Amino acid sequence: MKFKKFKVFNAKSTQGQELQEVEVLFNLDHIISIKPIRISQPNKLLNGFWIRTSNGKKYRASAIPDDLLSIIGEKYQGSVNITLETDEQPFQH
Repeated sequence: MKFKKFKVFNAKSTQGQELQEVEVLFNLDHIISIKPIRISQPNKLLNGFWIRTSNGKKYRASAIPDDLLSIIGEKYQGSVNITLETDEQPFQH
């Protein structure tokens, strides 16, 4: 078994409330997929990951182990810098 530490958001947080992070050990043999996502919080937007395990459960993670991060890409972890000017810009093709 290969265990690694992940930081995931507590599933019991309600919408509009600050998400609480907890550290969890996952067995890497039971992880089916890790997908980069954006996680919305009341005052910021975060880059994060959607982790799916072999038992069908899904977790939103803010941090994954460095060896997995180097495979997926470091640009997918951390805060997203958004300014009002970029939000007001029309979509460019």
